[in-house]
Formats: sequence, C-alpha cells, structure tokens
Amino acid sequence: MISRNPRRRRALLASAVLAAATLFAGVTPAVQAAPEDRADVFIRDNTSDVGFEPSTGSLYSSPDIRVCATPGSVCPTDDPVVQGSTVYINVFLNNPGPYGDVLEKGTLQVYSTKQGTVAQWPSQWSYIGSATNVSVPYGTKRVVIPWKVPLGSHFCLLARWLSPTDLPTEGPSTSANTRNNNNIAWHNVNALPFKIKVPQLRPIVFGWDGPDPTAVGDIVFTQPGRPFTGPGRITIDLGPDLAARWRAAGAKGEGVERIGETELAIVNPQRARISGLTFKSGEQVDARLSFTAGAEAAGGQQYTVNVTQVDQRGEEVGGVEYRLSEARQ
Repeated sequence: MISRNPRRRRALLASAVLAAATLFAGVTPAVQAAPEDRADVFIRDNTSDVGFEPSTGSLYSSPDIRVCATPGSVCPTDDPVVQGSTVYINVFLNNPGPYGDVLEKGTLQVYSTKQGTVAQWPSQWSYIGSATNVSVPYGTKRVVIPWKVPLGSHFCLLARWLSPTDLPTEGPSTSANTRNNNNIAWHNVNALPFKIKVPQLRPIVFGWDGPDPTAVGDIVFTQPGRPFTGPGRITIDLGPDLAARWRAAGAKGEGVERIGETELAIVNPQRARISGLTFKSGEQVDARLSFTAGAEAAGGQQYTVNVTQVDQRGEEVGGVEYRLSEARQ
C-alpha cells in the first residue's frame, strides 16, 4: 500500500500555496477541495516515469511536452522552432498517479528559459501562458498553449500542474523540483535541422541552481543510437570565462580534444567529458555548441546528442537533448 501522508500535508496548505503560485502568473486561484479528496495528475519526466516521487532516470527531456508548428495536429516529435513565429506547446496530463484518484480541475502553467543545463526557480524562468479550469479525466489529456517565440536565443520549457489538492513543493533548484514533484516537467529539447557542411550554432548555458554557494561539476556528451561524431563534427566553445575555470582546474577531461584557446572538439562518440568546472549558485555561464554534418550524414538518418551537467557526486543536474536530422529541401 502506498503512503499518501506527504501529499495530505501538502493539501492542508493548498489554498495559500495555490494562491501564491498562480498569482506569479496572473491566474485566479482555484477553489480549495477537502484534503481527503485528492487528485494526482502527473507529467512524465521520461518514458519510464509512472508518477512516483522522486522520479528516476533522465529529467530534462519530458516526452509529455512537445512543440508543434501547427495547432490542430499532434506532431510525433518536436518541430524546429523559428524565432518570431507562433508555435503550439502540447502538454499531456496523466491521471491518476500513485497518490490520488479523484477527478479534479486545475491550472497548467508553462514557462521558458535560456537553453542550458540549469535555471533557478522562479527568477530565471519567464512565464509563457496558462490553461485554467482544466478537467483531466482518467487517462491522458492534451492541453495546447500557443507561444510566440521571442527573438535572440533558444529555449527550454517547464510545465507545472496546480490544483487544490495536488501542489508542488518547490525550492530554487529546477532539477530538484522536477525530480521530486510529479506535476512538474522539464523539456530541454532542440530539434535541429542540418545542411551538409554548414555549421549549426546553438547557445547553451551552464551553472548551478542548488542552495550551496558553489558546486563542482562535469559536462558530459553522450550520443545514443548512431553517433553524430564521425558522420559529423561537434565542437564546444567554452568562452573565456568557462575556459579559464577549466584550465584552473587542470584542464581535465576525456574524449575531447583542444582545438583553440577556448574551443574543444568532441572526439569520442560514446562518451566525452569536460571535468572539474566550478560554479556559483544562481549563475549561468554562456557557451556555444557547433554541429557540422559531413556527407556521410546525408540520407535521412536522425541523430541524438545529449549534453548533460552532473555534480561532483555524478548526479544529473540538467541537460539539453539535441535531435538532429537533415533539413528538407
């Protein structure tokens, strides 16, 4: 039998917490339900997630958040985001989870931040929009929120489900919030169409979102499935700040090759690591990735490249998943 006491304690504070959370987004709080009448809508962190808290496995590429170019149909994977255009964020809500079985209405909120491995909550997230008074029947409910994509960067998305008896407990760490609450999901996915021998540049930020004043961590590159390294080339420009920190820590790593003052090439497609980087709490340090496809990458093959930040214990802080495919002519 699953204990429900942690969520019962949350429900007793539901009215005040929901009012504060929805006020941040300009949403009118829902009416509080009795603590014993509990819902447990959840958004998956990964394909193996069934709603238990804390979740296990990857936490930054939720399959229940999908960005589509058109409003009417459900795209099978994320469509490429064109800055300045309007896209449609599809969020899939699952009911029931393991901590409740009541049908209930609530609010879905969606936020964005700069594409990267970390972001503190709520200061480094920007509100996109909400769907209010959403009723989630048994099974899965799709909710669509339109978004005019701002100019100037690439983005990560965060979805939060709020109802009177199903509220998250949150601190400054987005990764901890996502791991410990089944109604928060993080989607750092970049659909990246490439052209042969044309570098595709993507900004990325690294940092630390935890409560400790500083943290030491590594940046890890993995390429599940057919690797892009070989048919293509991946480099990372750490920039002067991050490169100086890396050199100060001894320029340690594996599967990478230094090709410039601040630039490294990823040479091991199975695993590459940049080690010993120190970050202060709340900071985001800019870097830039470059993906260049060679002639061998032509022919419709798709590639996945994960750029993940881990702490000194090897635990995942966050990351970005890049899904590469040849651009349609």
